[in-house]
Amino acid sequence: MSSFLENENQMVIDAIYHEIGEMLVEDWVNSNLDEGQMYADFRFAEMSDSDYIKGRFNQFYNLTPSDQYYFEVEE
Repeated sequence: MSSFLENENQMVIDAIYHEIGEMLVEDWVNSNLDEGQMYADFRFAEMSDSDYIKGRFNQFYNLTPSDQYYFEVEE
């Protein structure tokens, strides 16, 4: 089955995808914030591929390997 989008301008589709992405991220962030700032920060760092961000999260919250939200990172 084909999609009605096959006949639409790709720039219009891309702009709408961008809007949807922004709304999804905003909903995701707000949902995480409902659980608290630390949890929201954890989820952000968790979704990141960056050991730097994960390490900064650990440092900011003074986390150690025995803590629940601690990230194992290569320095």
